[in-house]
Amino acid sequence: MSAIAKKIVLVGGGNAAGYFARAVVAAGRGAELTMIAAENVLPYERPALTKAFLHAESPARLPGFHTSVGGGGERQTAEWYATHGVEVILGTRVVDANLEEKTVVTDAGKSYSYDKLVVAIGCTALKLPSAIGGDLPGVHRVRDVADALALCDAMDGCAKGSVVIGGGYVGLEVAAALATRGLSPRVVMMEPHIMSRLWTREIAEKYEKLYEAKGTTFHRGAKVAKIIAGDDGRAAGVELDGGATLECDVVVVGVGAGAPIEPFARLAAAPAPTGGIAVDGTFAASGEGIEPKSVYAIGDVAAFPLKRAGGALRRVLLHTGPHTTARMEHVAHARASAAHAAKAVLDPSSAETYDYLPYFYSRVFEHAGSERKVAWVFYGAQPEGAEVVVVGELRPKLFAAWIDPSGAFYISQTDGTTLVGAMLESGDGEEVDVVKSAAERCPKVDVDALKKCATVEDALALVAAA
Repeated sequence: MSAIAKKIVLVGGGNAAGYFARAVVAAGRGAELTMIAAENVLPYERPALTKAFLHAESPARLPGFHTSVGGGGERQTAEWYATHGVEVILGTRVVDANLEEKTVVTDAGKSYSYDKLVVAIGCTALKLPSAIGGDLPGVHRVRDVADALALCDAMDGCAKGSVVIGGGYVGLEVAAALATRGLSPRVVMMEPHIMSRLWTREIAEKYEKLYEAKGTTFHRGAKVAKIIAGDDGRAAGVELDGGATLECDVVVVGVGAGAPIEPFARLAAAPAPTGGIAVDGTFAASGEGIEPKSVYAIGDVAAFPLKRAGGALRRVLLHTGPHTTARMEHVAHARASAAHAAKAVLDPSSAETYDYLPYFYSRVFEHAGSERKVAWVFYGAQPEGAEVVVVGELRPKLFAAWIDPSGAFYISQTDGTTLVGAMLESGDGEEVDVVKSAAERCPKVDVDALKKCATVEDALALVAAA
C-alpha cells in the first residue's frame, strides 16, 4: 500500500487540534496541514459540553462553539479550513503508526506519510467496570458531542431521578444542569467533600449548601457497589456499599480521565500515575528508532516538564506536592500547548521551553432565569499542607443579583509566607488579572495581614503590592 505524502499530519480533532490548526494558519502554512479526526464534527470548545450545552432552554449547539471562539479567535468552520488550505478528514481513526518509517494508517485503510506528526488524541473519560454495571444503557459519560447529546435526551426523559458519580468539576457541572431541570441529582463521592483536590472543607461546604438549596443531595465518603439494571436492561438504580440503593434512570459518571496512547505506544510514556506521552519543553516526543523532532504530542495526552514542579513530567497538575497524583486536563493547556508546539513544528530551531501556569475555572447555574450564577477561577498550585486563607464570606446567596467577590489564597507550607495559588469567585476582569499575576510571581506575603483583610479587594491590593 503506497502512502499519501503529507507535510504535517495532525491526529485528533479536539481543542488542542483546533488551536494547532489556528497557529499553523496564522503562520501562513495551512496548506501543509492534514487533520485526521475520529469525530464527525470539526474541533470545538469542549468545556461547553458540561455547561451551556446541557441547558434546557436555548442550549449551546454546533456550529456555535467551534474553535477558536473560546480563545477569542475566528470560528473555524468547514469554510475556514477550506479557505486556508487545511485538509480535514473526519470520522476516521488512525489505527496503526510506523513511527520509524513516518507513516500512519487509518481505519479506512489509507496510509499517510509525514514530515511531522502531531498527536492530539486527548484523554478519555474513565468508566466504571462492566462487572458492576458500568456499560449499562442509561449510564453516561461526557467526553464528546455525541455523549452530551445522549445525556440531553436522557434528561428530557428522566422520570425516576438522577445520580452523579463523582464530586469533581465535571460531576458538579452536570449536577448543576440536572438540578436546574428539577431532576434532584444525588451526587455520590468517595471523598469527604466536593472538589477535594482543590477546596478545603470550609470552602466546599459553602458551595454544597448552594447545591442542596437547589435540590441536590450529597452522599459523601460513599462507594458504588453496583449499578442495578431494571427489567428493560437499563440502569434503574445505584447501590452503595452498605446496601443503600438510589433509584434513578439517569446515571452520569464523572470520576476522572485517562490518557491511553495507542496506537502510539512506541513513543516514550510518562510513568504511572501521570501517564500519557512524555514530551520535552517544545512538546517533541521520543522513542527508540524514531527521528528526533519528527513527532509531537499536545493537549491532554502530553506529559510535559512543568517548571513549577522542578521540571517533573506532569499532565497539568493542580497539586505539585511530592506525593500527589492529581491531574487537571484543561482547555487552557490545550490551547497553550498547541500554540507552543506549532512554533517548534514550523521552526525546528525553536527551543523555547513551555512555561505553564496551572489554571482552572468553572461556571454553574448560569441558565436562563438563574437568580445566582457562580463563576470562579483558580491559578497556581495547591501543594500538600498549604495554608488556605479565605477572604470574603464564600457564601453563595441564592437570591442576589450580585455578590461581593470572595477568594482563597494558598500559602506554601515550606516557608509559611509564599503565595503559590489563588481562587477568586465573582470577581471582575481586573481582579482576575491580579490573581493570575500573583500566582505567576509567587510573592511572599504578610499572612497575618492577609487574614485581617475585610474584603477580597483589600486582599488583592495586599498581594498585588507584595
